[in-house]
Amino acid sequence: MPKVSEAHLEQRRQQILDAAITCFARNGFQRTTMADIAAEAGVSDTLAYRYFEGKGDILETAVRRQGGLTVDEVLPTGDGVEDLRVLVDMLVSANIRRFDDPQSMNATMQLRFTSWAEALHDDDIRAEVLNRWQHHCDLAETFIRRAQERGQISAALDPRAMARVMIAIHDGLNLQAVLDPDVDLEACREVSMAMTFGHTAAVTPTGPGPAD
Repeated sequence: MPKVSEAHLEQRRQQILDAAITCFARNGFQRTTMADIAAEAGVSDTLAYRYFEGKGDILETAVRRQGGLTVDEVLPTGDGVEDLRVLVDMLVSANIRRFDDPQSMNATMQLRFTSWAEALHDDDIRAEVLNRWQHHCDLAETFIRRAQERGQISAALDPRAMARVMIAIHDGLNLQAVLDPDVDLEACREVSMAMTFGHTAAVTPTGPGPAD
């Protein structure tokens, strides 16, 4: 019997992961079974269990694979950007544009919200959620420290605490937008920029912009 390649195994694993995310978004984590995930992926229950111990293992893996931007990918270290408000506004606007595809956005956000709920009861999932928040805190803190060096944000503010507050605003708005499609995200963008920099940013980013 020919040996199955690593690429094939990884493709099958990703197939099951994608199916699980779809099921979680459609039915919720608690009401989704491994049989549901296997059926969505077009594989047998037995095969699904060869790749994952259960749906908790799938959720943990999915959260881990969401990944995230690195500081170097988002924040130039040279003189290419004079105003850090431009970069922050690009990130906020890119997040808003993700809601242009409600179906894709629903699955992405459902995974995030599901992982938060399960993190209260599962230590492994909690660790992955905290790792992701840590990553975003590190990124935001770098933005804030450089903005403080340029005098764009008060140096009296604790950059780590401010990073946590910015992420809380970001996550909270995402949750509100998923639950209430009437949320005016553009108006919220203006307010969040004013809260961060003390005034509105006269910036209109172009291009797709970065998004996590």
